[in-house]
Amino acid sequence: MKIAACVILYYPKEDDLQNISTYLPKVEKLYVYDNTENKTLKSYFKESNPKIMYFSDLENKGVSTRLNQACNQAITDGFDFLLTMDQDSSFTEENLVKYLIAIQNYPNIESVAQFGLEYDPDDKKANDNEIVAEEDYELITSASIINLKNYIKIGNFDENLFIDGVDFDYCFASLQKGLKCIRFKNIFFNHSLGIKVKRGSFKTFYLLKKEKYLCAPIRIYYLVRNTLYLEKKYGAIFPEYIAKLKKRNNSSINTNLNYSSNIFEYFNYKRKAISDFKNNRMGKYQD
Repeated sequence: MKIAACVILYYPKEDDLQNISTYLPKVEKLYVYDNTENKTLKSYFKESNPKIMYFSDLENKGVSTRLNQACNQAITDGFDFLLTMDQDSSFTEENLVKYLIAIQNYPNIESVAQFGLEYDPDDKKANDNEIVAEEDYELITSASIINLKNYIKIGNFDENLFIDGVDFDYCFASLQKGLKCIRFKNIFFNHSLGIKVKRGSFKTFYLLKKEKYLCAPIRIYYLVRNTLYLEKKYGAIFPEYIAKLKKRNNSSINTNLNYSSNIFEYFNYKRKAISDFKNNRMGKYQD
């Protein structure tokens, strides 16, 4: 199995860069796409490992464009599969080895668009006796392994989305082509769920404090706008999947609104997201 990996950086911290070492030994090539806008890490990566190819144009081009660049580069370089990683994600060596073995042993691999895993904020170990392959069309980008032969059939990641929903769109596009998305249950990777806070909500006048994971305010814009976009694109084709996606995303949006320390900023992003969707303003957020 000839496999490369890619990771998309955005103002990475040292811990984010260290995450790379958890999967680099198991791939033949790593494509690093840096969306940081005001500095480059070219010298850092030049000295780190000859497996690494680093790309930076000092622009934030989001997730979908970078994934398309990585897939096309991997195809050009003769790879069959591409592991896609977020900068805040990592593996234990044991779990990554089990993941790769599970893919190698999967029957009819040519029918699969991509593989994925369960994620956990801690280094949870896999149990060999409980590993199950299931069809799942809600695989997230991080730790997915794309079958590059089928990437050509499916087409590009949708660059209208920029970030948020890029992964689900690819799952739905795969399903449209009659291809499977497979998640291996009970194999885990470490993945950040957002910013962990303990505070009260707007609904309880901020009196009852709970631990919640919140995202940056700008992500509310993309969540709202892109959920509307995916509903328009796939709602009539996959109503059950879209209903489930809307329910989860709306829950996340409401949690962020209710537990935000600046609720008006979140509401403003939500309002602009709806307006931009109605006016067909997609891609990167514009003031």
